[in-house]
Amino acid sequence: MHKGERQIAYKITHETAVKIENIAIENIYFEMTAGEENLVVCVRAYSRQVARCPFCGKHCPGYDSASKLRRWRSLDLGSTRVFIEAFAPRVKCPEHGVVVAKVPWARHNSDYTSDFEMAVAWLTLHATATDVSEFFRIKWDTVGSIASRVQQTLETAQPSRFDDLREIGIDEKSYKKGHKYMMVIVNHKTGALIWAAKGHGKEVLTRFFKELAKEQCAKIKLVSADGARWIADCIREYCPNAERCIDPFHVVAWANDALDEVRKSAVRTAKQQAADDIKAERSKKKKIRKLRSMLC
Repeated sequence: MHKGERQIAYKITHETAVKIENIAIENIYFEMTAGEENLVVCVRAYSRQVARCPFCGKHCPGYDSASKLRRWRSLDLGSTRVFIEAFAPRVKCPEHGVVVAKVPWARHNSDYTSDFEMAVAWLTLHATATDVSEFFRIKWDTVGSIASRVQQTLETAQPSRFDDLREIGIDEKSYKKGHKYMMVIVNHKTGALIWAAKGHGKEVLTRFFKELAKEQCAKIKLVSADGARWIADCIREYCPNAERCIDPFHVVAWANDALDEVRKSAVRTAKQQAADDIKAERSKKKKIRKLRSMLC
């Protein structure tokens, strides 16, 4: 790459494609792989960020030399795939043993940068795994592993979804054309999904309450659900301070069912009344014809 091209590529890469702190870009070059052009960005972490454990973040002694180059897939620059290339030494952590040193641009045991994984996880919420894999040009089964890593990171950084539960909702949802069920539980205060599991019934709901501490169960004040008796039994057993509420969906559904029964009953009554009226009219006409025949 010529000097002018390298300066332009460096500027584009540093400002748009690789927005990563605590790194220094040492080299940039293009390469052809399987008929596609890739942009490779050679980087190194700042001295204060090297030789750190990826789990606890502590500075640890080195275990082997940094002689092996490793690549991480980053966000594409237009239609060009971008890779971060750097040395990946191992360190010896007193707590976690021998592990690959932490890097500022990617999660542990991942071949993708953090920004790339966040983009994949976001699109996974709005498209199928097949569409996501085709858009980012990755394997189909990689989408699930990336989403799992992002979920673990977010759950670690954010407060527990079980904290400060006051008002929860319990419901069952069918999937796979209605042949299978899963139980979902939401926090009415935040509107967030806090728990989900395959199956339905008292056994599945009991698993949720057993994951909560007694103090967390005691703080729950309102529980919305349908009229299943086993739900009421679980609430009485695990949430002694909670009041059970019927959710609006089932209230409307039950009201519509009741209206349907009233409508059906009214239709049956009207049909029966009409049949009785026709029968009475025929009987009356028959008597008139009989009287006429007797007079004649």
